[in-house]
Amino acid sequence: MEEDINIHTSGGGKPFHEQIDEVRKIMEENLRYTKVIHDFTPKDAAEREKEMMKLLNDNFEYTRACYALLEKINRWIFWQKIFGVLKILIFVIPLILAIIYLPPLIQTVISPYMELLNDAKILPPK
Repeated sequence: MEEDINIHTSGGGKPFHEQIDEVRKIMEENLRYTKVIHDFTPKDAAEREKEMMKLLNDNFEYTRACYALLEKINRWIFWQKIFGVLKILIFVIPLILAIIYLPPLIQTVISPYMELLNDAKILPPK
């Protein structure tokens, strides 16, 4: 039960008046935070409503700015996708064309040399 009472103080064998001083310091800090929060809150309903409208307008402006940035990012991503596909096509289309048209071209270029090699009879060494 004693541990429950001294949960926010160091406790642990200190004299009672030191434990009371620790609790007093915690209470003073809590009171100071409460006063700061109270000072920043509006006092009457009209003032609170005006502050709330100001906060809502600020939130609306930030949301509008975020939306504009999001549109720019989406446009950039769209163009990156298009350029990515174009890069792949620039690489793949010449490969496909080479596979289709290069073998007959190579065959027409190599065939005269193959005929020369087949016609020439290499005599075996004696």
